[in-house]
Amino acid sequence: MEQTASWRRNSKVIIIVKPLQNFYTLNSKYLLALHSCSESFSIGLKDIENPESLAKWEVFNIGRSLSNKLFNCIEKILPRKSWKQINRIAVAKGPGSFTSTRLTISMARTIAQQIDCPLDSMSSFHLMAPRLYKNLDKNSINNPFWIKDILPRRGFVAGKYKLIKVHQESNFHEFSELISPHLIINEKEIYPSINVSKNMEKDIISLMNFSQHCHNLKVNSHWRATLPIYPTSPVDNKNNNL
Repeated sequence: MEQTASWRRNSKVIIIVKPLQNFYTLNSKYLLALHSCSESFSIGLKDIENPESLAKWEVFNIGRSLSNKLFNCIEKILPRKSWKQINRIAVAKGPGSFTSTRLTISMARTIAQQIDCPLDSMSSFHLMAPRLYKNLDKNSINNPFWIKDILPRRGFVAGKYKLIKVHQESNFHEFSELISPHLIINEKEIYPSINVSKNMEKDIISLMNFSQHCHNLKVNSHWRATLPIYPTSPVDNKNNNL
């Protein structure tokens, strides 16, 4: 029988399914997920060939010190000697902190390039969609909706989403990002809408589920296609999800 352990320390969360001593094996092929679109840094890890039996994630509340602690945080989840066993990487590409998002995406792209593995990416708003859409009116739950974040004196950052399918076997809620997050001045343009609600624990799981789904479909996501979303940048970002 598999064992399950979970504990909380210093506002960090680790969930482990399977005895810890058996987590790292030479035969494991890992899916590594990275999410830093807030002041917390979330890392997820699972055995991509045994998705039902192995999962681990942790939330590091490190504020603006990510640049100094990025490598250490990843090594706490997956020792560097095991990085060659990474089979796929997933990263949240924003919107979020300019510096944190840039650092994490650069890290993900570098690892994916060096070990020649797929790199999946998804916007942080897209990751919220599976839990936020449940707040919609029942009659609207299958219709497109917006997720928005209010920027003081600048308007809104918003993206548009629609539920495509719930994959019960993998617990993956598939959404289409009809319009990627961008700056909007007039709130009347975004209806119906749901306010951003951050939950790094649930969103890192959503990111792992998305990447696992891509793996199951044999999607070959190239690292070059992963670019950060900066809605308030003077440069127009036209990023498409894979």
